[in-house]
Amino acid sequence: MIGLLLGLLRRAGGWRPRLRPPTPDAAELRRDLERVLHDGPALRTSALALELGLLAVTVTDPCQRERVEAAQHTVRLVLDDLRQVGEALYPPVLPGAGIEPALRSVAERHGLALTLDVVAAGLDADARSRTCLLVADHLRSLRPDTAVAVRVRAGRHLIRVRITEDRPGAAPRRHWAVLRCA
Repeated sequence: MIGLLLGLLRRAGGWRPRLRPPTPDAAELRRDLERVLHDGPALRTSALALELGLLAVTVTDPCQRERVEAAQHTVRLVLDDLRQVGEALYPPVLPGAGIEPALRSVAERHGLALTLDVVAAGLDADARSRTCLLVADHLRSLRPDTAVAVRVRAGRHLIRVRITEDRPGAAPRRHWAVLRCA
């Protein structure tokens, strides 16, 4: 019965679904996994692509050169895949550039029209990380060409996040979250 009522409220626009932020431990794990992926397999794959490029230049047999170039192309595709996995785990620009550039990067990669209104000065790294991951995960779940407005307000102890999505041919949807910060 309660599920039916919640469904009706949601369809009528009277219920805004609450988003669940990642825990501090989950955010730290995701950051660590992205670093391991970047510093290990991605760097080694990048070095392999360069080696294959050098090898392709020195090979004199056209058939062999073609095979080396095909292998180099495949290695570049693998490297792109590794980077996409890393970005899905944790936006790599977040630690250096902050929440806004990280979210713009995610939105651009997924073909979203993003409007940001972020007032979050003074947040520690953990709060920035959890807030960004919350929004980034939601952005990745949207269809391309969705217009998204994100509003973030940070106080002393709480961070309030509101996301409004406007999909073509659908009514606007609103989501919210509240995060505790230290």
